[in-house]
Amino acid sequence: MAEPRSTEAHATKKRPYVYVFGALAAVTALELNVGILGLAHDLQVAALLMMATLKASLVAAYYMHLRYEPRWLILIPFGGLALVTVLVVALMGAGL
Repeated sequence: MAEPRSTEAHATKKRPYVYVFGALAAVTALELNVGILGLAHDLQVAALLMMATLKASLVAAYYMHLRYEPRWLILIPFGGLALVTVLVVALMGAGL
């Protein structure tokens, strides 16, 4: 009869979904409380954009499994990000 495999090998390969969920919840709580900090409107918007970018990066990296993909595949979303950046800059320049 074969011996059962040790679960230690599987424990080291666990992906940190629970920790990422906790980080997402913490950043969401921070986002909800940005308004009570008394920051200027522009700083509030900048802080919210940074936190949203952090959350999107965590979701893409762990829940969409990009963290475990080859490096070249990770570069694909940067093309779309560059286009969005150009669009935002163009709209800001147009005064919209």
